[in-house]
Amino acid sequence: MFQIIFISYWIFNAFNKKKTGQIIAGILTIGFLLLIMEPWISDWTFSKKDAIKILSVHNFELNDDFIILKNEAGGFRDYYETFTLKLSDNDFNRISEKIKTSKNYKGHFTNYSNLPTADYKTTDTIDFETDNHFEREYWTSKKMENGTFHFRFQLDKENKELSYIGSDE
Repeated sequence: MFQIIFISYWIFNAFNKKKTGQIIAGILTIGFLLLIMEPWISDWTFSKKDAIKILSVHNFELNDDFIILKNEAGGFRDYYETFTLKLSDNDFNRISEKIKTSKNYKGHFTNYSNLPTADYKTTDTIDFETDNHFEREYWTSKKMENGTFHFRFQLDKENKELSYIGSDE
């Protein structure tokens, strides 16, 4: 890319079109920088509407206002999209009840070395509870737009925060 910018500037400069060469080189440089910065730009522009859209795909609805505490996406070999939301009491209670009353609910676990995990071969959903969290994990054969097909939701009981992890592994 640097060579294309350099050559385009000097070609126009050689034909006495220095101003045109500067403009073309400037446009190419800005385009190259935007391409490089794209992962960070998508993180910076992540909005409540994006979070609601992602959660609705997974049948979680938020009725009240919430705060986006953290958002990150990216990876070279494995792609991850993660975010953490501060929920209202009503949304927290509704989601925790949805997990506890699910047909996939495996119970309350106090032994953290023996937690259930979803099997990627069966695309099963696993819902369970620990002393600190409500959790849902599942694999699906239908990928989201960003290529993720393994999902984990963790609902923090103390802070009333919902953490989402979507990955392509």
